Amino acid sequence: MKDFRRLKHFPLGTVRAEGFLREQLLRGKEGMAGHLFELEPGMIADPYLRRTRVPVWSEAHQVGWGAEISGNYWAGYIQHAFVLDDAEMIARATEWVDGMLQMAKPDGYLGAYFKEGDAMSEDYNAQGTACAMRGLLAFYEATGRADVLEAVHRCMLWFCREWAGDRKTCYAGQLIVEPMILCYRYTGDERLVEFAIDYERYLCEHDIFRQSYRVLMSDEYYYNSNHTAGMGLNLRLPALIYSANGERDYLTASERCIEKIRARSGHVGGAPVSVNEYLAPVSGTAEIEYCSFAYYNLSYSYMSAITGEAKYGDYMEELFYNAAQGARKKDEKAIAYLSAPNQLLATDTSANSTDGNMQVYAPCYPVSCCPVNSVAVVPEFVRGLFLHDDAGNLYANAYGPCSLHWGDRRVTEKTLYPFRNRVALEIEGDGEFSVFLKIPAWATGYRIFVDGAEICAQRSALGYAEVRRDFGGKHCLEICFDAKVEVVHVDDRDASNKQPLAFRYGALVFSLQVPERWKPIAGKPVTPLPEGWSWYNVYPDYKQPNTGDYYENVGRRRDAFNWNVALDEALTAAEVTVEEVEGEGYVWEQPRILLHTHCYKAPYACCTYPRKTYEPFGDRQHVTERLPLTLVPYGCTNLRVTYFPRADLDEKK
Repeated sequence: MKDFRRLKHFPLGTVRAEGFLREQLLRGKEGMAGHLFELEPGMIADPYLRRTRVPVWSEAHQVGWGAEISGNYWAGYIQHAFVLDDAEMIARATEWVDGMLQMAKPDGYLGAYFKEGDAMSEDYNAQGTACAMRGLLAFYEATGRADVLEAVHRCMLWFCREWAGDRKTCYAGQLIVEPMILCYRYTGDERLVEFAIDYERYLCEHDIFRQSYRVLMSDEYYYNSNHTAGMGLNLRLPALIYSANGERDYLTASERCIEKIRARSGHVGGAPVSVNEYLAPVSGTAEIEYCSFAYYNLSYSYMSAITGEAKYGDYMEELFYNAAQGARKKDEKAIAYLSAPNQLLATDTSANSTDGNMQVYAPCYPVSCCPVNSVAVVPEFVRGLFLHDDAGNLYANAYGPCSLHWGDRRVTEKTLYPFRNRVALEIEGDGEFSVFLKIPAWATGYRIFVDGAEICAQRSALGYAEVRRDFGGKHCLEICFDAKVEVVHVDDRDASNKQPLAFRYGALVFSLQVPERWKPIAGKPVTPLPEGWSWYNVYPDYKQPNTGDYYENVGRRRDAFNWNVALDEALTAAEVTVEEVEGEGYVWEQPRILLHTHCYKAPYACCTYPRKTYEPFGDRQHVTERLPLTLVPYGCTNLRVTYFPRADLDEKK
């Protein structure tokens, strides 16, 4: 078996969440992660086990969507169970896996297409099956059960036979390449790699969506050419093939695609723009589909291992700690299918694209691709925190509270990162090895201490600082990063061309939090929700003026809004102060860090009837008085302003 990865992920369950990451997983167990299969059994619990089907809720073929949605849910659930090390969830995951294996056909097929008349050549047969196979392979990683690997292997060989030659599709079916390569790593079966390479050949000849590895490798980039979330899946496939055959063009294709998306469609918070679900340019209200958080996070995690480059760990942190958190209800019982950096409402009428209700907060919005993918975001991020090489060295690829149990080694990462720029690793080792510490690209400096004594370790070209020691016994390895506030001038020239300002400090993006009023609504779930579950409209909360005259009240609302502000475009980082907040409570509800600066009231930047979030008119805003401005981490918000319009200070003078 060939393996060209520089680094490897640990088996599922080796890295476990601690601190606020564990708290988020616990909330998820009581929330969507632990209950979606009950809330929407027809879409999530049943497609693979009972082979039932719910009514079509769009033009897509219902069995294919059920395959995708159920497969992605259980892949996330299995990882959640083992990263949390929760016996109850592991038992339920085992029930699903055992049920899946019983449904295998004699010829090895293990997907959801089983009734007479099902189009086995349909695009979503391969795509949906791939989602479920990822779940089974994750379970195999955690348990070592040979029957699970054998079942996946037989299913992959079914596709090698039945989808040989040009019997392939070009929208999403190529995702079957991912479990093909993952299965190859365990079996060494070269037929799986040959099929994956042949699929890339097919895509080059049938490239309707501009996603073959040759296009990904080129300078070509077209808005509206492809589904943004789907591109997050497709871009990793060439790199996965490279990991098995070593042909550099495949890896270059994935690398180039990531950089093009980040340059042309990348929000400051790390999320790729998804207007009407397709690739689009940056603007303050350009929406993000929640599926993207899961797909790009995992792609960056794969790229971290394949290339050994620390920058992909930076990308994981940027995405996870900002945009992915800013679209979750903090009790983990609802997410927004679509969200944006500037968002004044999140309701069943506020979305700017696709269906008008897709910004609403819901536990299981039809279609449920985004809710089920939200289940995978946290455990997959935790799994990517540590990597290792073949020599037994440890790599801190991204930072967050966690623990690692690896043979005789025990590592506990104690940190409030990204709310603090200090990370401590308590290591119980088994002799001499190296710990490679990621040095984030934003760090202006760093200091490393071993058992309290400062040491010198240079940042390598790949972005890591190596600390080699005999770690026998107990030791403490600590790294402290220096950071400066960044005032970012957002490049939105291909969209609204407002040239707004945004703020970064360390791994965090900061926003003006808009006060929220949550209103439970019935919503339109496929299956009625039980007591304790709801859809939510989220409105901006402000004190309504009361002058006695209705229209005067309307005119004075702008004085009550906190979100109609603008910034001096010449504002510098020196005019921003950082406050580290001490306290208790959940970090996404009780911000542990704040930024303070100043702004100007821009009374006419927003309409006095809040219905949707619109870009302010004009390239600069009329302003009045100067005001203090306090910013919180993007992930602590659900309504916010992140891209600030520029103040017309010449007019003010």
